Amino acid sequence: MANTPDPLANNPDIRKWAERFYSLKAWDMPDLPDPGDEALELRRTAALSELNKISVPADLSSGARRSLAGGRKALKKEILSAAEADAFDKIDSDISDLASQIAAQLAVAAARDKAQTALAAAEDKFASVRGSLDQGAFAYVEGLIKAAQKSMAADVTDTDFEAVEAAAKDIAAKAEDANKYGLFFGNWTHATLSLINPMTDGTKDAAETDRSAKMKTAAGHSKAGDFGAAKSALEAWKTNLGDEDDLAVALSFAALMDDYMAKTHDRCEFILVSSVPDARDFRNHLKNAKKKAYKDQKFGEAKVMLQELIDYSSKDRGKLARYMRGFDGSLRADEGFRNALAAADTKQKFKGTNDPAGAQADLKAWEKANRALMRKSHSKQIVKALEKKYDALKKVLTEPELSDLTTTWDAHKLLADADNFDKKTGAPQYHVKLNQLFQLEKAVDDRREMAQILARHPGAAGYDFLKPVTDAITAQKYPEAIAAVPAALALLRAMPAYLTAKQAAEDLLAVLPGDADALKDTLDDAVKAAELTARGGDPAKAAGDLQAVLDGTDFMDLVLAMADYRAKLAKVEKQHDRTKKYLKLPAAEGKLDEALQAAKDRAGTDKEYGDAFLMLDTYEKLLTTVKPMATARFQVQGIIGALKRAGLEAEKLDPLEIRVSSAEDEAKKPDFEKAKTAFDGIRTDLKGLSNEAAEAYEMLDGVGSNAGHSLDRHGPDVSDEDLIIRLKTGKPPNAHSDDERSYTGASSKFHSPQDWLAGREIAAEAALAKGVDITETEMTFTGDPLTDPDESADFTVEHGRPIDKAYIGQKKQVRSDDSGEPVADKTYESFEEVEGLTRAYVNFIWEPEPLPAETTDHPDPATVYGEEKAQDNADYGAKYTTRHGAAPAKIPGRWVMMQQYPVADGWDNETKTYTNGNPGNMIP
Repeated sequence: MANTPDPLANNPDIRKWAERFYSLKAWDMPDLPDPGDEALELRRTAALSELNKISVPADLSSGARRSLAGGRKALKKEILSAAEADAFDKIDSDISDLASQIAAQLAVAAARDKAQTALAAAEDKFASVRGSLDQGAFAYVEGLIKAAQKSMAADVTDTDFEAVEAAAKDIAAKAEDANKYGLFFGNWTHATLSLINPMTDGTKDAAETDRSAKMKTAAGHSKAGDFGAAKSALEAWKTNLGDEDDLAVALSFAALMDDYMAKTHDRCEFILVSSVPDARDFRNHLKNAKKKAYKDQKFGEAKVMLQELIDYSSKDRGKLARYMRGFDGSLRADEGFRNALAAADTKQKFKGTNDPAGAQADLKAWEKANRALMRKSHSKQIVKALEKKYDALKKVLTEPELSDLTTTWDAHKLLADADNFDKKTGAPQYHVKLNQLFQLEKAVDDRREMAQILARHPGAAGYDFLKPVTDAITAQKYPEAIAAVPAALALLRAMPAYLTAKQAAEDLLAVLPGDADALKDTLDDAVKAAELTARGGDPAKAAGDLQAVLDGTDFMDLVLAMADYRAKLAKVEKQHDRTKKYLKLPAAEGKLDEALQAAKDRAGTDKEYGDAFLMLDTYEKLLTTVKPMATARFQVQGIIGALKRAGLEAEKLDPLEIRVSSAEDEAKKPDFEKAKTAFDGIRTDLKGLSNEAAEAYEMLDGVGSNAGHSLDRHGPDVSDEDLIIRLKTGKPPNAHSDDERSYTGASSKFHSPQDWLAGREIAAEAALAKGVDITETEMTFTGDPLTDPDESADFTVEHGRPIDKAYIGQKKQVRSDDSGEPVADKTYESFEEVEGLTRAYVNFIWEPEPLPAETTDHPDPATVYGEEKAQDNADYGAKYTTRHGAAPAKIPGRWVMMQQYPVADGWDNETKTYTNGNPGNMIP
């Protein structure tokens, strides 16, 4: 789903209530004051009564709920603290305002939900069609999506969100229009390549040049959303043909080919390698249709052949082909089977009766009448055709059915191999059992889901919903087990909601005030009743009944406060832990721990979840300063380390280390704002030195090596145009000739030399921690891969701050292969521009020195050897042994950084996060 920030961040009408609560400073609510002036007490009682009528509904977003709840608490504190009756004039007005704002926010929440749903649908639609779009259409729809996302993140009122909803629905429609054009564009690119292929010399060059021009013009139209004009621009290319109608015919064939590949090809391939008798008549149809189109330019005839192949590859014939796999070849020795097969062939024959479903029915009738022969066939087929399925099933079944499967399979195979097909004592006696065991495959996914639910919610195991399944499996009653799975899964799926509601109720019972006996009794009775309902086999009803009680006015505020607090805590703890990984500064970490623990204690000890939420909110704002400081410090440490490694002169290094030490002192105090400013300043001022050091490292790595190209391909001086050219042509930014190619699916560059240099050094220090010293110049060699040192060290450095932008390929370009057939290229027609990447991949490899030119006495005296370059230590060892008759004890060489590039894989450009998990080699 789109990243849709809480409107609390943008809505001053909501935010003022949170700020009002913060302005009270003290967290504790005062006691009800002693009776005073009668008029004062009357106003106080009336105000409390009105305030108690106000609840903050669950339909509001978490941030809005907490802010408005904070305002409600602030008003209550003002009511209890008021010393003059006149003070209630404003208090009463504010109570009315709060009630009005809650009503208004309910309308906002409803509109926001609709906008979110519509925008999610538009995003999903774009994701489903983006692979078909040219760069213009891609940019057009992506621009609409981004604009809607931006509005969604900034909007405040219900009217705003209604506009987003309308825009999102319009985007979905336009994305479909773009997709229709994209499909035409794909057919056009295939068709025009096919038409150009047989052209020669100047005619071909002119057609290719015009094709590129038409594509560029069309991209301009599609970028503006004018797909009709884009299509017309592409169709105008037909003027390059002697017969302009040829383009329409080629387009029609290309469209049918795309349809065949998408819907029919897999089934067709299965039929063509099956035992269906006339399959051999169609095995060259596709090849011949392509030849007719791409070589002979007879697109009409090619289309007829392709359509015939599509018609032949019907679903019924696919079912017949799958059914016929069950017949063992030994059956062909039986005349009755041969006759039945011949009759079926006649009935299913495509250029005849064309009734594969009827042929299958006839064969099933023959099978039923010849059970003895079929038992033999099935026994052989089980061993022959199901062995891979058996091996796969073994990997997913668990005990006790796994042991039963292996035992039954082995017993069956032993008798089948011995040609014992007696129904009672031979292999067929196991047919029914094996069939039942193989049926368990149908329930594998459901059983895995049940196991996952029980793993995530262990409390669900105590309700015995899985017992019918496990009991039936233990008793080897597999059909009963399979039949019991859907009901058991449905019950277990309902358990998380019930257990969550039950936990919320029990938590609430623990924090209700001591004088709230009536509330406690009501909730306790509801918990007991829900438990009986759940154990009675209806956890969904139990969850609903209990939630209805929790949603009551008396409990809802506390329940929502606890739920909001826990969700906020999970998010903040993750940020807290990640920040500490960068920080690694005990004095400052202790202060952060104290602040987080204070919020946790406010909830855990004081049971004041609303207060704890707001304290977490305050702490989260602090982390927005701490993390950038920590990541700047992280990079500065890496840069300074790299400069030291490069041998920077003391007169340049010493002032920097003094500044770093001063910034460290600010961080230890901790004064995170000053430390952040200091480290940011140092990092900025290190640009020049970082650039010099980066270039020096690259130059040294590149001497006599393929290393030393990272800056040339990914450095900050690489232009955006160079990155796009690499995606669209494969030509890298540092190409030494026009013919050099290095294909990639993501073309990226670092923002600054600081990012590049810091990443190199951080990875080098991580390598040292793993026992790889990139400064060493010789390596022990035993020839044993289990004991020899590593010859490579790779890491993913998570900088925690934006280091890069990238262009990620989307739709592949097409080219003509040697036969003239359009095929996907390694380059891209369209791409997505992303920015803010935070990770870089760094790879160091060991390179042995070249073996020198030398004269040795092996294998003969005065044997002359020239200089040789070894690929790795093993190659060096082999070459050295050839020269000296013994393996070397040490191998001279050096470590080079072979690669460093920003990581785009898994990047979500909207949320600015990686969605594919953390790699095992990530630091910190």
